Amino acid sequence: MKASKLRSISDDNPCQTTHVQRRSIHFLFLVRQILFCIILFGGLSAFGQTPTNQELISGIITDLSSGQGIAFASIAVKGKPIGTQADADGRYKLQLRQPVDSLLVTALGYQTVHVAVTASTVNVALKPAASLLNEVVVHAGENPAFRILREINAHRKQNDFRQLSGYDYEAYSQLAITINQLSERFRQRKAVRAILRALEEKQGGKPAVLLPVFFSETVSHIYARRNPQHMKEKILKTNISSVGITDDSFVAMFTGAGFNTLNFYQNQVSLFKKEFISPLAEGGRSAYTYFLADTTQIGQHTCYGIDFDPKNERDLVFKGRMWIDKLIYALVRIEAQVGAAANINFIRQIDIDQTYEPANDSGNAWLPETTHLTVSVGEVVKNTFGATVDYTTSVRQPLVGQPKSVDFFNVDIDLAEDREQSTPDYWQAQRLQSSQSHTYDQTRAMLDTVRSLPVVKSYTRAAQFVLNGGYLPLVRGVDVGSAFSMWAYNRVEGHRFRMGLQTNNTFSRTWQLSAYGAYGTRDRVWKTGAEVNFIPKRQPLTLITLRHSYDLEQLGFRMEDVADNSFFRINSRFGRYPQAYYQREISLTAQRDLGTTFTQTVGVRSRSMNLLFPFAINQTSESASSATAMTDLRSSELFLETRYAPGRLPARRVTNRRIRRRPTETAPIVTLRYTLGTASFQGRTFSGYHKLQMQFDHTLRWGLFGRTQYTVKAGYSPSTIPYPLLQVHLGNQTPFYNKNAFNLMNYAEFVSDRYVSVAVEHKFEGLLTNRLPIIRRWGWRTFMTGNVLWGQLSEANYKLIATQDSKGKQLPPVHSLQQTPYVEVGYGFENVLKALRIEALHRLTYRQNPNVTPFAIKVSFQLGL
Repeated sequence: MKASKLRSISDDNPCQTTHVQRRSIHFLFLVRQILFCIILFGGLSAFGQTPTNQELISGIITDLSSGQGIAFASIAVKGKPIGTQADADGRYKLQLRQPVDSLLVTALGYQTVHVAVTASTVNVALKPAASLLNEVVVHAGENPAFRILREINAHRKQNDFRQLSGYDYEAYSQLAITINQLSERFRQRKAVRAILRALEEKQGGKPAVLLPVFFSETVSHIYARRNPQHMKEKILKTNISSVGITDDSFVAMFTGAGFNTLNFYQNQVSLFKKEFISPLAEGGRSAYTYFLADTTQIGQHTCYGIDFDPKNERDLVFKGRMWIDKLIYALVRIEAQVGAAANINFIRQIDIDQTYEPANDSGNAWLPETTHLTVSVGEVVKNTFGATVDYTTSVRQPLVGQPKSVDFFNVDIDLAEDREQSTPDYWQAQRLQSSQSHTYDQTRAMLDTVRSLPVVKSYTRAAQFVLNGGYLPLVRGVDVGSAFSMWAYNRVEGHRFRMGLQTNNTFSRTWQLSAYGAYGTRDRVWKTGAEVNFIPKRQPLTLITLRHSYDLEQLGFRMEDVADNSFFRINSRFGRYPQAYYQREISLTAQRDLGTTFTQTVGVRSRSMNLLFPFAINQTSESASSATAMTDLRSSELFLETRYAPGRLPARRVTNRRIRRRPTETAPIVTLRYTLGTASFQGRTFSGYHKLQMQFDHTLRWGLFGRTQYTVKAGYSPSTIPYPLLQVHLGNQTPFYNKNAFNLMNYAEFVSDRYVSVAVEHKFEGLLTNRLPIIRRWGWRTFMTGNVLWGQLSEANYKLIATQDSKGKQLPPVHSLQQTPYVEVGYGFENVLKALRIEALHRLTYRQNPNVTPFAIKVSFQLGL
């Protein structure tokens, strides 16, 4: 039977899975960032170039008796660590930098042959090898592979390396990204022609075929323990060359050995934020068809070969072959592949080849020895080019049974201070020790040539402009912008013009400064803001922030409510601006990591809200008998916040706006916040008010049935204070979907001093659309959402709200929820044109309120796999 190519899987274990998930998420981020930089180079600056004096050998590997192609046969240069692998039809292409005499061709189940190279086309026919299939008891009607699968499951705990009390090893890793398959139309673009012309001159007129745009080598040390489960990677040495990436200290975190912890013993494997069903899953028979192939010798292990094919290749499943030790039923090697039929954007194919060896002489648990991941990326933009991402890790000096102390795992990724200090001889020794085949000196020389070209420098600056949020360098260490928020229009300000400055890492890695000024042509009011970030320590991360601002806000849609959504920050400056107010705010916060799971924040802030909408409060018997119309609402608050986020990436990036962190997809995140404050309005003081808030975020993975993300929020304030200081629930009256808001709720429609909300989103991925003949071609994916809010306003807070001003004029009513909760549900398609999400929303309760929208269709933009 044909061997199939393999694909990768991660584990459910909070230790291993989170490490692999973070690595794959950030690995994808790195790839996407590099590709984005290239895309801007003239519609993707076609750095498509070949190494010097390159020759191509191609052909097909077939079965001698049947003439059929042998899938995934290995072709290597005899005596040298250079080679490639055939595709599913047995065809191969081997790029060489110098002539060779002979090739070594191997395939499982076939005799190895040496073939002389006499032409550019070398076809090889292999003879089947004698199989040593031992006696297998076959029950009537049962697939013989099922018995072996049952044994694998019975020995799972014995062989799974997660069961080790602790282990550590050194790893050498490579990551290379190459641009290839340049379309003819793309080659004709002016900027591309200039690049190719320069490169062809350097190569003596050789046409451009391939071009490396990123390359890294990393030596790191992996540490792990079981009870409690922790993992840490210390990056010892790095060697990075790239086009379009300038922050190597950040990139270094994503070039290590994290993928080597992929674990196929888990039921679901997380890779690139997708959940794949493992062929070793306990319920794998529902997703795969298994075939017992033959036995073969892999090193010292005699193994059963089992092919696995997906029952529906459009699902998130693999196709390939695995080899199982016939004595202890351990996974010795697995090759898996995900093809173009799977509903994954831009990726045509993913291949994983992973081998395992016993962790010690006793044979208890097997550690991954080598991991080779190849991702073939199709055209992100039509008529441009494709790319190949190649990742390889090899393990050295494993040590088991000696777990480090819990305190040792203070961070997940630790960057050595001298990681960039190494000699060429050091890296040459690392490559020889790992039998790697790339000619790194030529690759690096090619990268240096490309990025030194003036046209590439220009497009790199354009790419960095977009990636930097629309900021441009002004002087050394200072950027000006953002171009994306320079202009807006709303009913209060009229035309709003804004300009800001911010420092970058060239200025200082300890101090980060920013400031902006804005002016409205209608209100003729200057708005200003400034922020100072001081980072005295990065491990554990400590951040002190001083912020001052005077700007226009609207009740129920403050800037801090949409701080994580740059699109909504820009879009919110447009529109009617109901219940607007000018806010002057000054705040001081200090944030610090406490261990690997907690982040503690403490802060003080003072606000003055100049309300532009009618509002008043009822006075007590000791004060004036009627409400007095005033506009300034002042408050001073002290707040404490604790965030519990197990498995997050502590070595996160800090910008001058906020800490960027990417929590894991599976671990729950809990945030608790307490606020103590004092406020004054209309001559009345509200001393010592309290507010408690909680948020719980979690994701559940269901394999083929998709994933569920839900958020629970709760809040309680036992104090009596003006309602703008209470919880004004976040509405959304724009045509764009906001996952943090109630999307059919009007701005400031409901106010609560005690509330609980539950937001649920279930993504079916391709479970439904993959089975619909027409839609599955489009790559659409279905989802459902639900948003429920229970809330109340205490009698004391309700009575505080005046219904008339001092002149007896009726004030707009303030609504609170009654016994019935607010409910909205939605459903729709995402990945429309690979970038759009379209959702139909229904509001089920409080439809009688004024100006209600009971049904709407909203869109949002998202680019991902």
